[in-house]
Amino acid sequence: MIAKYTAICEWRISHLVTGEYYCENIASMIRSAVKKVTDNAAGLRQRDSKAVQAVTEGLIVAGIGMSFAGVPRPAAGQEHFFSHMWDMFDLNRGLPCDLHGIHVGIGTLLTLEMYDILHRTTPCSKKAEDFTGSFTDAQWQCMIRRIYGPAADEVIEKEHTQYHKNDLVTHKQRLDIILAHWRDILDIMDEELPSLQELKALMQQAGMPVAPAEIGFNHEDVQNALIGSRDNRNKYLLSSLFWDLGLLYETDLILQ
Repeated sequence: MIAKYTAICEWRISHLVTGEYYCENIASMIRSAVKKVTDNAAGLRQRDSKAVQAVTEGLIVAGIGMSFAGVPRPAAGQEHFFSHMWDMFDLNRGLPCDLHGIHVGIGTLLTLEMYDILHRTTPCSKKAEDFTGSFTDAQWQCMIRRIYGPAADEVIEKEHTQYHKNDLVTHKQRLDIILAHWRDILDIMDEELPSLQELKALMQQAGMPVAPAEIGFNHEDVQNALIGSRDNRNKYLLSSLFWDLGLLYETDLILQ
């Protein structure tokens, strides 16, 4: 449920940058459900019935919101893609996957760290255009094969035939919007997001792990999940915004 903070924020940013459909009524419904969960979070560790009811109702509301929207946007964003990537890493290693909600909780903290980085960033058109100007398809394919392993061929094929996320013309269009609306993007972040430390404390109170190392993933796994998340599906994620700004491949997440 706490993933909905970052999911709604990302949905609004994608709406601004790409024109993707957004519904404030659905977002408001999800926010109310999240507040009920966090207000009762102290009772989760003791399985307090009111706290459990809040989570159960919240998950149902999130499902209804996704059904209304016709897409997962109201309930899932960058934080979920850390989980998707880690699931793939575990499968490739022949290891059992941890619970999806545990992955997503830690992914939410990592996503908040990414938003903190954006708050300290002054976007630069030259930096972004220099990055895409030096970016080659051969380099990208090599990176995808390293991160995705057996699934790489499908990822590469979909980018070349369907997604075209790496297209320089559409990148320039997105970049122009990002630079013109940077203050609006920061305002969305301020309106939607709790602090990383606030959410981390809430998770610890509920007895949740709060760092990738606690569930068996090292720093390289985090970085590969961050970089690879952008290419998992054709969805404008926070990692997509980092790519558009020329920041994705130099961002070092250090959540401890």
